[in-house]
Amino acid sequence: MSAEIAHSMVGRQLTAMGSEHFDIGVLRRGGRMLLREGWTANKIEPAIRWLRHENAHGAQIFVRPHGLHALSLIDDLSASTIAAMKVSGFQPAVIVETSPANFQVWLNHGRILDRDLSSLAAKELSRRFGGDLSSADWRHFGRLAGFTNQKEIRRLPNGLAPFVRLREAQGRVYSAAPEFLRQLDALAADARAEREARFSTRDGGRDRTIRSLDEFQRDPKYGGDLHRADMAWADYAASRGLSATEIEREIINARDLSKKGGRRRQIAYAERTALKALAAVRRIHL
Repeated sequence: MSAEIAHSMVGRQLTAMGSEHFDIGVLRRGGRMLLREGWTANKIEPAIRWLRHENAHGAQIFVRPHGLHALSLIDDLSASTIAAMKVSGFQPAVIVETSPANFQVWLNHGRILDRDLSSLAAKELSRRFGGDLSSADWRHFGRLAGFTNQKEIRRLPNGLAPFVRLREAQGRVYSAAPEFLRQLDALAADARAEREARFSTRDGGRDRTIRSLDEFQRDPKYGGDLHRADMAWADYAASRGLSATEIEREIINARDLSKKGGRRRQIAYAERTALKALAAVRRIHL
């Protein structure tokens, strides 16, 4: 693909995504992630040459909106599924073909969603349309068009890496957004009630709700060290009876863990933190 076509695809995709600022992820062979946060489209454009160089040496090139946003990514879709989405009122703002006949779409909700609602939207949409649930959260990266998909399993029969192609860039808000967001608000209310019930314990006959991980991460005594905050919360949660699975889930969903590496490394980090906390609790009670 020529540099001119790559520049055009990148510009059209960023415009259709509709965010003012973006994060660019460059995942090198070996798992090291180079993260460039809060870049405008104007800053990304002159960096395309560098991105093409990294891509030519085996790096994957990703993009996502920076901060809270109005989009949801649905990964691993077929053309027939996307056609069905359009008929049902879920017209994508962006369609990217990540390898032959395999697609990602970005849906624009028409309003910025908070972190929890954004993750819930991504999961609900992936369940509804058969997308990849492991890619369904508020901060997941999608592929940036104009570069090659370096995944080994996506290689073409001739052994070459396929180009990631921009198939549609309408930038529109899907027509079913108002009704879907009403349903989502109801699901969020149910999820909050379930979470409060799960995290509630009995203390001398009085109900006591476990503090959230977000409270720990915002606590100034940790000085912005989110790793310390995660560990402190995990110790706290384990001492109050939460299981390893519950602790891991909270850590994975509470913040962007892309600096830890790919999804497997993020899950491994959450697992290590949970198990370390539970081991500490067991030692205390020995």
